[in-house]
Amino acid sequence: MSDDEAASRERLTLAGLLIQARAWPKTFIATMLLTISALIAYAFLATPVYRGVVKLMPRENDVGGGALSSVLGQFGGLAAMAGLSLGSVNEQESIAWLKSRALFTQFAKNENLLPILFQKKWDEKAQGWRADLKRIPTMDDAWAMFDDGIRRVNVDAKTRVITLDVTWKDRELAAAWANELARLANEELRQRALRESAASIASFEEQLSHTDIVELRQAIYKLMEAQFNRSAVAKSRADYALTVLDPAVVPDARRFVSPRRLLMVVISLPLGVFLGVCAVLATESVRRLVVQMRRGIV
Repeated sequence: MSDDEAASRERLTLAGLLIQARAWPKTFIATMLLTISALIAYAFLATPVYRGVVKLMPRENDVGGGALSSVLGQFGGLAAMAGLSLGSVNEQESIAWLKSRALFTQFAKNENLLPILFQKKWDEKAQGWRADLKRIPTMDDAWAMFDDGIRRVNVDAKTRVITLDVTWKDRELAAAWANELARLANEELRQRALRESAASIASFEEQLSHTDIVELRQAIYKLMEAQFNRSAVAKSRADYALTVLDPAVVPDARRFVSPRRLLMVVISLPLGVFLGVCAVLATESVRRLVVQMRRGIV
């Protein structure tokens, strides 16, 4: 290679480096500005999401007492056969019911929830699913959406306070749904206690008709009394299993939980810088790969 060719190639190399150096700031700035603009636009244009929160406490409805416990110890077989319960609400049962799919299914049917959850797929004018849908949303789809990100149930191990919150884009619905879920859970547990008491009393009455033993009849009467008391408590208390400490209220329009505008504005600059650097490095890597491929071809 002659000196002139070497000098010419060196000049071309320097010119290429100069062009690249001039292109890097453009790539960096363009990527950074695009990232910042996109984040800020999303923060202020995205549909706000609100949260309705209900605070609950498991209620212990003790209607038996120590004397009845001793009776149960003596006639445990009879109590088990009748399905007896002293009336104390099982805390774990209440929490499990709040989280259950069965409660959601009942709630979804009462509230006609599917058209609301899948609003984009619902034809409001025709009052039916859009004709162009390949698959109509099912209750299983609704449950997956509801359990995954709309309804949450948290329990404080120390205070035993249960927090039920519902997150939705309509602030009035978010509060209404949270309150209705708490009411519906209480109502079902209350009705369940009434059914169990009625079944136990019927079983005890049948036992009375088949025995003449005085001690056994006295024990049955005491067991029946406990069930009558349990039934009376269930009938008189709307919040039979879960005491509502703090019902959900409709949050102010400005008190949404998402998008977090201030946070997104704050992180937009460092994220823009980071992505700008990544864009420059990626561009340079692609350029070098192209150059190597051309040299290999030549």
